[in-house]
Amino acid sequence: MAKKATLSVALVASAFGLVLSFPSCSKKAAEAGWQAEIEVVDGVKTVRNPETPRYGRFAFDLVEDLVIGDEKDEAYFFPGHALLNVDGQGRFFVCDWGNRRVQVYDENGLYVRALGRQGQGPGEYVMPGGVLLDAAGNAHITSGRSFVVFGPDGVFRKNILIKTFLSTKILGPGGTIVGATQPNIQEEGGPKNRLVQLSPEGETLRTLAEFPAFGASPGQMLLHWYSGNLPFSLRSEDSLYYGFSLDYKIYVVDGEGRPLLAFSKAEKEQGITGEEADLTRTDGIWAWYGQGDPKTAPLDMPDHRPFFTSFLSDDLGRLYVVRFKPITEKDVTKSDIDVFSRDGYYLYRMTWPFVPQVIKNGFLYEVRQDEEAGLARIIRHRITNWGEFKAD
Repeated sequence: MAKKATLSVALVASAFGLVLSFPSCSKKAAEAGWQAEIEVVDGVKTVRNPETPRYGRFAFDLVEDLVIGDEKDEAYFFPGHALLNVDGQGRFFVCDWGNRRVQVYDENGLYVRALGRQGQGPGEYVMPGGVLLDAAGNAHITSGRSFVVFGPDGVFRKNILIKTFLSTKILGPGGTIVGATQPNIQEEGGPKNRLVQLSPEGETLRTLAEFPAFGASPGQMLLHWYSGNLPFSLRSEDSLYYGFSLDYKIYVVDGEGRPLLAFSKAEKEQGITGEEADLTRTDGIWAWYGQGDPKTAPLDMPDHRPFFTSFLSDDLGRLYVVRFKPITEKDVTKSDIDVFSRDGYYLYRMTWPFVPQVIKNGFLYEVRQDEEAGLARIIRHRITNWGEFKAD
């Protein structure tokens, strides 16, 4: 079995390692004179960062040390897209969309078990959407408006019905569920982007934040390239990051939604060009609902581009902010990243050739589409200069 299991261990830097290892500016020069403004606003520490990072640019040096994916072995065959999570033991939890299943592999890439199966009974799911892991090692498989929960031993524990529809969701601080709701076009005062917190049993506890939703017109909602969104990510087991993409300000709250910290970054607003609006109309509408024709309904553009698109955090609490790319750069694979410490200080600017799904324990985990083989591959990269990457 070990020979079949996957796969290759490379002892030299991968091509992606070379891409990520471009020269960076001097850290000493970047740090010299760098200063963030700090004040307490309504009892909350607020950090205002300058436009440039404290330590300049940083590039991960990567070594590809494990690959999972084999079209000749059913246990390792991922046709189409896959989502990944990694637990504290380094085990891989792969949500295999093509096969509609969830597979577990140990830290060496060896197949351990499948979690659940397709169906509508206890321990079953119609279509797995992802795997979320809690502090106790329980795996929560998302399936529509429910979680199918399995223990660390792979035994089915329970189903959790989520009472509020969430377009995106994570396991939040203290075992709660945190997610973004879909804007309601009939809401008084106009539709809102909302971040809500639910109990571990799926009951709504509170609204953590709300911001205006762009893309609304009478009786219709368009979700498009420039609508703006609410990224969020865990900071620790008892705190959470969130922010609204049209305002470069990030908030930290605890497990009961109480504000702990806010930080921002000096950034100039950039207007949206006519070309961008035209491309959004033809190739940038994610979804729409309500009355009317999305081909002619007003786009309801904000007055400037969003600043970022998504958040990712590592096991040391650093926040990686994936910067927004205009639709004219839709096919550009590289992404610019702003890196912040858990205390809100702007540490680095990075450029990534792909956005990883997990950064943990000095490893970066990628899901790479292999078009020629017709499958996804799970790749673990060792970050050889992880010890040089400052956390504060």
